[in-house]
Amino acid sequence: MPFRLPAARLRGLSLILLTACPAATAAAQTAPVRLTEAQAIERALRDPDFSAGAAARIDAARAEARSITRFDNPSVSARRGEISGPAQDEVETEIGLVQPFDLAGRRSALRAAAGAEANAVEAEMTRKAQERRAEVRRAYAGCAVATETAALKRTLVSRLAAAERIVAARAGAGDTAVYDLRRVRVEGRSAAAEADLAEGEAASACMALESLTRTPGARPDGPPVAPASTAVARAPRSDLAAREQRLEAADFAVRAAERSRIPELEVGLGWRRLEVASLEADGPQISVGATIPLFDRGSARVAAARARQKAEAAELALARRQIEAETAAAQARSDAAARALASSRSARDDAARLGQIAETAYEAGETGVTELVDAYRAAHDAELSTLELTGRAIQAAIELELAQGGPTP
Repeated sequence: MPFRLPAARLRGLSLILLTACPAATAAAQTAPVRLTEAQAIERALRDPDFSAGAAARIDAARAEARSITRFDNPSVSARRGEISGPAQDEVETEIGLVQPFDLAGRRSALRAAAGAEANAVEAEMTRKAQERRAEVRRAYAGCAVATETAALKRTLVSRLAAAERIVAARAGAGDTAVYDLRRVRVEGRSAAAEADLAEGEAASACMALESLTRTPGARPDGPPVAPASTAVARAPRSDLAAREQRLEAADFAVRAAERSRIPELEVGLGWRRLEVASLEADGPQISVGATIPLFDRGSARVAAARARQKAEAAELALARRQIEAETAAAQARSDAAARALASSRSARDDAARLGQIAETAYEAGETGVTELVDAYRAAHDAELSTLELTGRAIQAAIELELAQGGPTP
């Protein structure tokens, strides 16, 4: 007789399979994708939402500058008049083209101001790319530190599990008290809980890297590496260059406002035809005119342009002082983080040797389990401290690079 599961169990098994399949699919979809820091930066900068937006802003600013042409558009006019009287009829027809000429150079000043503004926008987009590069590096380092932290906590769990086996063997042989076994078990369970929490925090920390690179499961290709101690060459700050270009644009705007007070010349060329009774006459027609600044003398425009010029100059001076302060502060943090990391590395090596000494002493019966657990914890804390300081040193180096102008993306 064939064996058959009850219908209720079949339904339960089906529900388990349906629940497990999506989980397996999701796990397969989020398989780790190992990226170097350079690859992560490249993917983030190639993001269409970022690169297309920056290119569109630059194109718009350049198009705005090109829209201010050297000459204004001409105007065309046509007129036909007819006069009827008792003696004779008169018909007059005119067609002409009027071209204004900017002899004062107002439009050229406006065009130069728009060009300087376009340069400012381009410099701002360069700075945004540098800031995005720094953001990717921060996310990369944060993910690497969090992942390595979880691995260190899992290593402590393995060490305590090995110690538990040693203590269990000694307790079974009557060489040590059951208290020692329970103490190690408590430490092991606590370490396991910390490891589980650290793994969850690592997954959370790596979400920023996945989002920036648009790569599900993006992970660093190795543990975090402390930055080199070589000096970083300073480069011109793109955001400062943008402010300088905006000050230049304000200078040209003042020049354009002042030149708007000068009359604008208009030259017209056309053709005129006159019909009187049976007589007809036609010929070319030339006209010359000029705008007269009678009611609008441009005083308000000049005052507004000069006020904007002063504001841009003041903001540029403040920005220069702020950048100097930011750079000095970033340099101090970077130097302090490097010194702290060097000290932590020597302490980590000493703590690791203490763990080996404690294991040997415990197996020989010279020390108790408390000393053994303390040695494990000391070595673990030293490793965590070194890892944390490595991450802080990386972050400080990133901020220093950004403050000093950052590399050109």
